[in-house]
Formats: sequence, structure tokens, C-alpha cells
Amino acid sequence: MHRVHARLAALARPAAGFVSQPEPKTIGSFARGRQLVAGNFLFAGFLIEGKNASIWDLPVPDPRFEEEIHGCAWLDDLAAVADGPARQRAQDWIFDWIRRYRWGGGPGWTPDLTGRRLIRWINHAILLLNGRSRADSDAYFRCLGQQTIFLARRWRKAAPGLPRFEALTGLVYAGLALTGMERHVGPAAAALALECEREIDAEGGIPTRNPEELLEVFTLLTWAAAALADAGRSPQPAHLDAIDRIAPTLRALRHADGGLARFHG
Repeated sequence: MHRVHARLAALARPAAGFVSQPEPKTIGSFARGRQLVAGNFLFAGFLIEGKNASIWDLPVPDPRFEEEIHGCAWLDDLAAVADGPARQRAQDWIFDWIRRYRWGGGPGWTPDLTGRRLIRWINHAILLLNGRSRADSDAYFRCLGQQTIFLARRWRKAAPGLPRFEALTGLVYAGLALTGMERHVGPAAAALALECEREIDAEGGIPTRNPEELLEVFTLLTWAAAALADAGRSPQPAHLDAIDRIAPTLRALRHADGGLARFHG
């Protein structure tokens, strides 16, 4: 059903542009970015070498590998490099994604991956649109709008926990950033607050008890709260309370070297 909704969302009115120029809030690893430019693709613990290969043509050793590339968090790493070759890779791979998968193909049309992807596409808009044609820009905004509408219709199908937080944060982010998508912000922010009440316990923990997953949830909630505040909207109390509960829990889980404890269960 996700693919059907992706195709239907493509028929809706597209986003016309940004409400204001987005600034990158997610910058990744310079070293990983250099490796991507060199054709070394390390995702989900698997290293695939493919100099000059499109990221979408790589052999897939594991479903998690494919999920990571379709989530597009690797844009953070290319943005950390930000030179000509890194920008070219970012643009080539994103516009290739649009050509290949816009009509619902591929494994990327799940609510959590769509939310993750939307955040990165918006964050790195300057990197992606620099020097592109008007036709490319139109295709980019059309696909952003499509993914936003898809999320508005399908976020409830994301599994509770991190996947749903990713979906709802992406929807909040896109609703605030894209013209014509503002109507999705209020319902998404309310749903995000409700998920905070359901999933974040009184001690700032989550059901999986996975510290790294908790950090990801905390990061998403912080991004969403900042985006709402920057737009002149107040995050709901349950949203802010969840951030306040998680922060001391993460501090307690950190080792002296800054790393997180690795237990869960």
C-alpha cells in the first residue's frame, strides 16, 4: 500500500518552494564523505567498492544496507566535505533517485525512511540545487511535496518508537519548510507530542532500552522543537517534557570518553 500512496501523492499539488531558505542542521563525518567520493560505500557494517558507480546501482548485501542508502543520511557526510566532487555526487544521486523512484518504486517508500530522507533533502537544499536547471529545481520541489503528502497519509503505519518519531519529525520539518504544506504542521506536532507521552517513560527511557536509539529519538525531538520555535510556534508541553526527561538519562549513560553504553534489552 505504501507504493500506491506514493503514486497517488505524486498527483497532488506540489510544493512551490521554501518558506525561508533552509540552513543545514545535520553535518556528518568528513572522513566518511571522502570515502563516498572515492567510491567506498560503508553502510550497515558492509563495505561495497564502486568507483564512479551510482549509489543506486550497488549490489545490496543486506536489507539494512539498502534502507540506509534510501534514508539519505549520507548527505550529511557529503555536506561535511562540500567540495566540487562531493556536491556532484550529492546532486547526481538525489536527482537519480527522483528519476528512478518518484512513482513509488524501490524500498524507500516507508514512513520512517521518507521522514529521514525529507529532513536531509531540506537541510542540504543549497548543496543540491546549486547550479541546477529550473526543471531540476521543479522536480526537486515536486518530489518534496509528494513525500510530505505521503507522510501525512502514512505516518500511522510506521512502527511505534524510532520509526514513528522519524516519520513525524520529517512531516513537521517539511510542513514548516515548504510552501503549501503548512496544514500538516499542527496535526503532526500534536501526534509527535502524543508519541512522546506514549513512548518516553518517566525516567526518560524508551521501551527498547537501546541508548543509541534513545539518542536518535532525542536528536529528532530537539530538531523538531527548534524548527517549531524558529517558525514562531510553541512545541507542545509533552514534547518539551520528553526532551527534558531524556537529557539527564543520556548524560548518565555516557562513558568518560563520550561514548554511549551499548546494552539494551
